[in-house]
Amino acid sequence: MLLSLLVYSITGVILFYLGWHINRREKNHLLQGGKELPFYSWEVLLSLLVFSIVAGARYHTGYDHAMYLNQYLHLQETGEFSRHNFEYGFEWISKLFAWCHVHYFFYFAFWALLQIGFLYFGLRHHKHLLCWVGLGIMLGPYFVSWMNSVRQSVVVCVFVALIPLIRDRKFLLYAGIVIVCSFLHKSSLMLLPVFLICFIRIRDKLPSRWLFLGIFAVFVLIGSFPFWTKYFTNYQWFIELTGYSNYGNLDDPNVGGTMRMVSWGPLRISVLLSNIAIIWFYPQLKSYFKNDNLLPYYFILAFVGLCLSNLLMNTTHFILRPVDYFLTFNLIMTSYLLCYLYRCRYIFTFVIVAIVNFSYFFMAVMKAVYFPLKTSVPFLYHFFLCPSI
Repeated sequence: MLLSLLVYSITGVILFYLGWHINRREKNHLLQGGKELPFYSWEVLLSLLVFSIVAGARYHTGYDHAMYLNQYLHLQETGEFSRHNFEYGFEWISKLFAWCHVHYFFYFAFWALLQIGFLYFGLRHHKHLLCWVGLGIMLGPYFVSWMNSVRQSVVVCVFVALIPLIRDRKFLLYAGIVIVCSFLHKSSLMLLPVFLICFIRIRDKLPSRWLFLGIFAVFVLIGSFPFWTKYFTNYQWFIELTGYSNYGNLDDPNVGGTMRMVSWGPLRISVLLSNIAIIWFYPQLKSYFKNDNLLPYYFILAFVGLCLSNLLMNTTHFILRPVDYFLTFNLIMTSYLLCYLYRCRYIFTFVIVAIVNFSYFFMAVMKAVYFPLKTSVPFLYHFFLCPSI
């Protein structure tokens, strides 16, 4: 437990400091008549390096880590995966690492580098968010989520970098990149219809917060009483279509049979409160960051994600996996909110929002230690040289 608390908190603090430092340095640079600092600034590069090292050195942190590790070791020994339905892009990259006899530390560090690299690249013009984003990755649910769905999470972070293409209605380039991403994870093709949000006039004044809260409440209510899921049993076609059947037997109760029930514990309540805060403060955020033309897109995508995640909370993990494409925008919107509250000196509200969001890792670690379940134990961090710690 102590190792997990130290790794998550120290890494989060390092990412926070580096994000704060590059934002302050860029502000001073602009005041002196200079230009915006480039993406390859030393603070960003060091952030990517630190995150990659922490992610590469993990052992069975993330539910699917064991599967990826076993597949990679088998690939090194035999030259082939024991599983033959990986996407071609992922397979080619993995074989390149295996043929070069690269240790699995560097293999996993590479995928983590792509994840945070694409996310930070997508936010390269929003350096004021990087400190909060870095802290949120480590102290929220995002790090373990990325370490679990390695391939899809790379595409999730690429999607963040594609939002300017949606804003500018550059469909061909957007579609081309999404199709390339499907060679890493087939589910990325679901992002093609998301482009249609560019035709919604989301840059104009949106409906009131009360309407958004009302819609959100309906999704939470329906998701909390999932009587309708008994009619939602024939979804194997969806799992096959999106490539999630690769993870296991569709006859497994956790995949294609019974639905799960998620209790209203501290973790779920903290996420719900964070979602409500995003909706409640969005009008102030839009007014404060009035020159940020990406903010409305981030909010709409975050809103879609938080509604769907609550609606489908009591289905199966594999039905929820496509929602991951939207949940990263919750991280971005929370970073906007913390930045706004801190700058405007709403200290009490800032502290409450920070506690709600950044206590997640502590509660998750405690749950994994004192109430160990198959779904909670992978949150614990283990060092690959000492996996028993």
